[in-house]
Amino acid sequence: MKPMKKNVATLNTLLRQITIAQQRALTATLKSHVGLTPQQTRTLSVIQAKPGIIQRELADIIQRRSASISNLLQILERDGYIQRLIPANSGRSKQIFLTEKGASAIRGFDTYFDAVEDLMVQNLSVDEQTTLITLLQKVVAAYPDQH
Repeated sequence: MKPMKKNVATLNTLLRQITIAQQRALTATLKSHVGLTPQQTRTLSVIQAKPGIIQRELADIIQRRSASISNLLQILERDGYIQRLIPANSGRSKQIFLTEKGASAIRGFDTYFDAVEDLMVQNLSVDEQTTLITLLQKVVAAYPDQH
């Protein structure tokens, strides 16, 4: 079945609007509650889950260039959220750890993320949510290697 161009354009616009609205809501929520950006909070969450992670591995997980991660880590270190330590057995790669301030800052992040995500479906019944999920799974399945 050939898609109607107008429908494809509308679908693309709506998906983009959802993504932008979520990003704006999350940014505003995090800034007002903890003073951090979504990228900073994600970085702190990864470091919390993997204490001692090195910058290259962090860049791979977050899918950002090493230079971007370097700048982000400098800011987090300057503001006291993380510390970078050189292990005794390696003079080159610094391991990254949360400070108490970093650990304290990310407590309750899930609550903020959940509140923003709940906005997406607040006007949909459970049946409508299930239908939307099914339809979006079909859209994703149309692209290769999207399992």
